[in-house]
Amino acid sequence: MKLTLQHKKFKAQVSLPGSKSLSNRALMIKAYAGFKQMPIGRLSEADDTQMLIKNLDLIQNCAKTDIPTVVDCGNAGTVFRFLVTYLATTPGKWLLTGTDRMKLRPVADLVYSLRDLGAQIEYAENKDFPPLIIQGKKLEGGKTTVSMEKSSQFASSLVLAAPTWKNGLVLKLTDNLSSMPYLNMSLQLMRHYGANVLVKEREIHVLPVAYHKADLDIEPDWSGAAFWYEMVALSDGGELLLKNLSLNSLQGDKAMVGMFSMLGVESFQEPDGLLIFKTAKLSHNPEFNLQDYPDMLPSLVACCAGLRLEARFEGLENLRFKESDRTAALQEQVLQLGCQFEKLSEGSYRFRPASQLPSGKHITFQTYHDHRMAMAFAPLVLVLDSINIENPRVVVKSYPDFWQQFLSVQAAHGEI
Repeated sequence: MKLTLQHKKFKAQVSLPGSKSLSNRALMIKAYAGFKQMPIGRLSEADDTQMLIKNLDLIQNCAKTDIPTVVDCGNAGTVFRFLVTYLATTPGKWLLTGTDRMKLRPVADLVYSLRDLGAQIEYAENKDFPPLIIQGKKLEGGKTTVSMEKSSQFASSLVLAAPTWKNGLVLKLTDNLSSMPYLNMSLQLMRHYGANVLVKEREIHVLPVAYHKADLDIEPDWSGAAFWYEMVALSDGGELLLKNLSLNSLQGDKAMVGMFSMLGVESFQEPDGLLIFKTAKLSHNPEFNLQDYPDMLPSLVACCAGLRLEARFEGLENLRFKESDRTAALQEQVLQLGCQFEKLSEGSYRFRPASQLPSGKHITFQTYHDHRMAMAFAPLVLVLDSINIENPRVVVKSYPDFWQQFLSVQAAHGEI
């Protein structure tokens, strides 16, 4: 997809998609509770959410045989991890699989915890990695541990099921507590649906209290706002209203307000959404700890490249386990701009900008089949005048309307 700069100043409104993180958690609660009808307003249209809907329908309606039923999750890590626990508790024989990239994403920590609770799970190919053969059966819960080092989704997968277990769950969290806001989101949503959850330091207690029905409107997706913050930061006086987005949100990624304030973007809560606008205030050598917000990295690095701003990033230990190895991918792509994204130690990186961005050079950014990489590189058209985005359609994973909205703010024009 070729993008060509039209102008650097804009004033527009953007409607973010519904949060797929909230949508997927609400769908799992609905499935565990056995609610055929439970209103979920503004459900995400992202591919990941649609894949979860399709797979839950398959699981709930397929004929059970001795031959494993294949449940394919593509490269949707959340879907895969949530369904590991769901299938372990659902009678039947299952082969849970995904793309070649999914088969490189670790799942051993979750498998260990479920086996500790009595689940029957085997590795179909390589130990510690998908695909999995699962013999589903009734689990009664109890006490176990789970590592948070590689993903908070392992813990979320367990706690979402726990209210339906006879003995509930006492879950001890071990290792680095990465992406804790996502686990807190799971717990808050569970409480919304009537679950009784207690948190004591590194222990989560989920009592065997059944979910009850409740109305829910899915919030706009805060993680999708990062690319609009980046666009404003690279503009000449850009201003955007992110419709219906609120600082009073269950989503931890709202922390980007403070991060982008260091990159010259201020936020103001309006009755109909969040207004973000360009300022002249840039922090000198900003530092970002992304242990709780790893999805923010691509947009922050691309933004620092466009602003030619040196920065330091911490808490990136698990980025290689995402849809792509994001640290390696960013290292490769920013070299085209004369920038360096260098590793200092495990999880710690320094970004060194180019003294001058290349001009008159049509750069193609590779996306590695990763939706966030594609969206993070797009705003760089504001400082490079013309760029190409390889495989732009990967954005459907989380933000199907991104390109239509991106072009509509009149900062660029192009065709997919």
